[in-house]
Amino acid sequence: MLAFLIQQDPSPYVPPESVDHWGQLTMLASNFGDMDNLFYFTYAVCIFFFVLITGILGYSVVKYRRRTYDQPAAANITHNTVLEVVWTVIPLIIVMVIFAWGWKGSLDMSYVPADARQYRALAKQWDWTFFYPNDPGTSTGELWLEVNKPAAFTLESIDVLHAFYMPSMRIKRDVVPGRYQTTWFMPTQLGDYHLFCAEYCGRDHSRMYSKVHVVSAEAYGTRPWDTFDLKDPPGNGAKIYNTTCKACHSLDGSIVVGPSFKGVWGKTEKVVARKPGGGWDPPTEVTVNLDYLKESLRDPDAKKVVGFQGQQMTVQGEAAINDQKVEWLAAFLEDLAKNPEKYAPKR
Repeated sequence: MLAFLIQQDPSPYVPPESVDHWGQLTMLASNFGDMDNLFYFTYAVCIFFFVLITGILGYSVVKYRRRTYDQPAAANITHNTVLEVVWTVIPLIIVMVIFAWGWKGSLDMSYVPADARQYRALAKQWDWTFFYPNDPGTSTGELWLEVNKPAAFTLESIDVLHAFYMPSMRIKRDVVPGRYQTTWFMPTQLGDYHLFCAEYCGRDHSRMYSKVHVVSAEAYGTRPWDTFDLKDPPGNGAKIYNTTCKACHSLDGSIVVGPSFKGVWGKTEKVVARKPGGGWDPPTEVTVNLDYLKESLRDPDAKKVVGFQGQQMTVQGEAAINDQKVEWLAAFLEDLAKNPEKYAPKR
């Protein structure tokens, strides 16, 4: 899967992320070089002892094989104290080296530098939303970082278990609902890299992918994540749809998970509300407008379209989509109702 994404999505200004010259790991693009060094040390130890033990076994099988039925045993040795001490002490030393090396790397990954930028990553089915330090802007599906600048992340899930996994940065941290997780690293190579969810989180788990752009200080200062055009509300809404709504709501009338968005703006829908003790109230009618859109994003069970009561919708809190973005999404839905051909899939 990783190799496929690499081939389909190469970086425009550095060689695409790839395995190293040993064919083992993706390109190291962070400060956690100890992880690779420990990996190769363990790899070399395993190869050395595999060859040594297999060689001794092979030699012994050939050298001391039984040639005749009545051939007596070549020796009757019950133990060898020196040999037993050697094969106990040497592995113990190797294991202690691996432990100390891994402990050092673990400490390096635990202590966040004081000058690290504090980001926030919000995970939900099935995308990532990123919040930038001291900046009102957010991005979904793409993350921008400054090269050689430590980046610390507070991780949060608003639905199920996810995992924040960036192979090139040597970072993986589970994102557990109901608690905050933290991680950090310092990107050291300009380029585009991959961020995956590494815990199965539902139907579109494989699509929960983001691209990480590591850029220069000058490029970072231009706030490349702020791609909204204040003069084009429907276009902004289309971007929000593609990153937040597309997985569950189609534009062509087909049913994916929830109702299709085709022609929905201004439409009168039959809806039901969930009772406090369980079950649903009798159906009522509501017009799909800005107020209904805001309510549905904040509290999906307040008025759910008849026939879709069994479908679970991810609640879009203020952190994920603010009132400005809701208005842009409303402008998109209104434009979609008036000009459906504008948003028809290109064939």
